[in-house]
Amino acid sequence: MSEPLTRAEWFFRLAMILVGLAALAYLAHRIVNRQSLEADVKAVPVLRTRPVVEGPGGHGYQYVAAARISWQDASAAARKRHWRGHQGYLATVDTAAEFNFIVGTVFRKQYPDVTYLGGRQTAPGEWRWVSGPDAAADDGKGLLFWKGDENGNPQNGAFADWMTTAFVHGGKWDVSKVCCVTMFSYHRPQFSTSLGTGDADEGVSGYLVEYGD
Repeated sequence: MSEPLTRAEWFFRLAMILVGLAALAYLAHRIVNRQSLEADVKAVPVLRTRPVVEGPGGHGYQYVAAARISWQDASAAARKRHWRGHQGYLATVDTAAEFNFIVGTVFRKQYPDVTYLGGRQTAPGEWRWVSGPDAAADDGKGLLFWKGDENGNPQNGAFADWMTTAFVHGGKWDVSKVCCVTMFSYHRPQFSTSLGTGDADEGVSGYLVEYGD
């Protein structure tokens, strides 16, 4: 028969059991946190350039991956692309139906980070579509689709769906410093604003090209 354990031995064994349980709890915590992190990363996927998708009215749409590109370079790159004889341009989103088509079909509900569209702030509080056919509106100024900031209004019966944080007052992204319209997503895509420089803090992922007259 083995000798009975001393009090010190009992305490030592109990301490080892507690250490083992703590290690298991820590391991479980790491596993859960890693799964959560992976889920967060997957929420903003890194998309590759997509093929052109034909939409209503014979227009084509294409997402082009180009991390940290500037708006000006994206606009120039879009014009170098062609599809079925049509020159590309940064996409303009004139209706809710067009927006829903882009979200559901072009991106297939996998929404990237900041994606440039063909809109700019051409004067304080004047947001216009300045690419494609819309660029010819208002004597070449572009189609005015929104006037103001978060308290502004759509113009000319145009479509606009801004994020609540699109217009910032003060700091790096003050409304006076941003230039360009983007599509951005926190669970669902909406319009937002951008410095247009490809700033690393913005997470520019690419641009959306539209083809058609």
